[in-house]
Amino acid sequence: MSADLTPLLHPRSVAIVGASRDPTKRGHRVVRALQEAGYPGDIYLVHPDGGELLGLPVSPSVAELGAVPDLALICTAAVRVPDVVRACGERGIPGAIVLAVGFRESGDQGRALEEEVLSAAAASGLRLIGPNTSGVLSPAIGLNLVGSPPPRAGSLAMLSQSGNVGLDVMTQLRDRGLGLSLYVGVGNEGDVRFDEYLEFLERDETTRGILIYAEGFSDPQAFFPTAERVNRTKPIVVLKGGRSDSGSSAALSHTGAIAGSYDVFEALLRQRGITITTRSDQVLDLALALGGQPPGGHDSHGIAVIADGGGHATLAVDRLAELGMGLAELSPEGQERLRELLGPAAAVGNPVDLAGAGDRNMSVFPECLDVVAAESTVGSVLLTGLFGGYAIRFDESLEQEETEAAVRMSRIAAEAGVPVLVHTLYAAHNTAALLRLRRAGVPVLGSLDTAGRCIQALYARGEYLAVDQQEDGANSPDADAPDPLRAAEPGAEASLIIKQARSEGRVALNEAEGRRLVAEAGVPLVAGKACTSGAEAVAAAGSFDGPAVAKLISSTILHRSEAGGVALGLLTPVDVEVAFERIRDSADTFARETGTEADFRGVLICEQLAAPIAELLVGCRRDPQYGPILVVGAGGVSAEVWPDRSIRGLPVAEREVLNMLAELRLYPILQGYRGSPPADLKSLIRLIQRLGVYFLANHELTEVELNPVFTTADGAIAVDVLASAANL
Repeated sequence: MSADLTPLLHPRSVAIVGASRDPTKRGHRVVRALQEAGYPGDIYLVHPDGGELLGLPVSPSVAELGAVPDLALICTAAVRVPDVVRACGERGIPGAIVLAVGFRESGDQGRALEEEVLSAAAASGLRLIGPNTSGVLSPAIGLNLVGSPPPRAGSLAMLSQSGNVGLDVMTQLRDRGLGLSLYVGVGNEGDVRFDEYLEFLERDETTRGILIYAEGFSDPQAFFPTAERVNRTKPIVVLKGGRSDSGSSAALSHTGAIAGSYDVFEALLRQRGITITTRSDQVLDLALALGGQPPGGHDSHGIAVIADGGGHATLAVDRLAELGMGLAELSPEGQERLRELLGPAAAVGNPVDLAGAGDRNMSVFPECLDVVAAESTVGSVLLTGLFGGYAIRFDESLEQEETEAAVRMSRIAAEAGVPVLVHTLYAAHNTAALLRLRRAGVPVLGSLDTAGRCIQALYARGEYLAVDQQEDGANSPDADAPDPLRAAEPGAEASLIIKQARSEGRVALNEAEGRRLVAEAGVPLVAGKACTSGAEAVAAAGSFDGPAVAKLISSTILHRSEAGGVALGLLTPVDVEVAFERIRDSADTFARETGTEADFRGVLICEQLAAPIAELLVGCRRDPQYGPILVVGAGGVSAEVWPDRSIRGLPVAEREVLNMLAELRLYPILQGYRGSPPADLKSLIRLIQRLGVYFLANHELTEVELNPVFTTADGAIAVDVLASAANL
């Protein structure tokens, strides 16, 4: 558990270091903002000139403060910050916020300055927010250290590495009449980390949902487990900047090239049930929906659509279908009740079309919602059309009736136990009726696309929470798999192979070495033998009933096909001898042309297998930011030209591996397509788990890739192996 951040985020007193008489300066605006917000704590001001500002005395220095505040807001230029932080530490101030820019985001000189600031803070134990932060805002206690007009107090918290993104969210909340429980400009995350803020919010009784805008994490591997735990009780929505970073593209295997840093980040969030979006125009609505509504129903619970116009009903159904969301089938009793409410002209199936009934009587909206939300087949309700704008569209006299309908709808939504969302043309107007809904936690949305995405996220959260992961265990191979406890021990074979490679100055392991690793992991391998002469190769090929395959063994030429290092369909001894010599000559030629060393270590003679149901890639690698990851996807040449893959962090449970396979576009082929037999998924999952357990245990391995893995109706078997180890 991290240190208590209460002095920084809910301080009882604040010192403004760098207070200013200039109304345009932050050191002035913040003082005024605190006063206007009614901050109840003591406010201390520091400036070398002393005197008075906005009715408050100004101390010439931190050392001369009459009392020790909980928090110092440092409004000085970057070059002065180290000295100010030292002074705060010496005065016994437990926390500080550094607003200034010009630190590590500005290059080497700024990085050195930031290190000096952090060293100064560490010397006294002072905790520091920032630097390069937009400040902290807690409307419920009148704490406005951002300086801009705040939204009201609410139940949504926001952590942001961008002041502009934070300002955008705060402006939207203010315009909608909604609020925040806490805003923190995380800045450079020099000291206090994202995971520490999450731990504070986990204990904060006013926070129901959390929105994060992040561009990077100082400790990603601390963030993910904390976020996973907090997300179970307080839904987290993440918008990440810097998604175009290719991250790990320099990795030796395909696994690294197809698992760039954002791909990994997104996969690790989804694996932990955390909602991620790339849409800045949807992130707030997602956070409000998840924080204000219960999780969606499971797959057997569909969506009910209530519309006061056929066009919006059709568009809503289309968008839900595009998102893979199905409609609920309403019971005959429910449809009969709707018919009684709406009259003969209305459509009472799903979608439910009010057919103008709302124009005559606003009470039909809550009455229909009450009927539909009570249906056992309904997992979520979407109301779409004009609601909230009838007084604008028709006559002002409808405002009171419409508002009363909204009050009843809010109460029904709170008691329904299923998510209720409202899409309306008048979302931007924030009428009294819509404000009632919003403040009751009912999302009011101006876009059907956003409404559909919110429902999808609510269902995904419901499905995630419904899974009892504690029973499944992180690694639970079935009874036929190796004992996980035994498999978790580092392999003796791995240690020998890596030691030998290092003695030769190598990082990459050759095919023969990789096969020994994989065999130690208990992964099924195609039969084969490493041969250093044509005669050995002929003898090895003779042990197979059918044709053989010859493959180059080299520690420098890793992708053999482009070097002419593979020969298929070898039926006779002559075929094998010719292939052996041709592969050796091709390796030498390729090395000369590319300016590398061939490092010819022989030829691997393998049994040529029959065509599989599908070829897969299964790879493990240690991501420099996010730790050990697993990649499963289309294998063979498809790994390069057909981006079909699924990513998870290790370890993975059996069910999670099945989910990975189900995400692939080739999954229907694995299930059996147009009369072809299904693949043996049980064996494939066992192979994947065995590799994952082994990779986790052998920390010196940086990458292991099986490509392709042949999947058949009778099992799964690795055909090629690539591996590398850390060059310590």
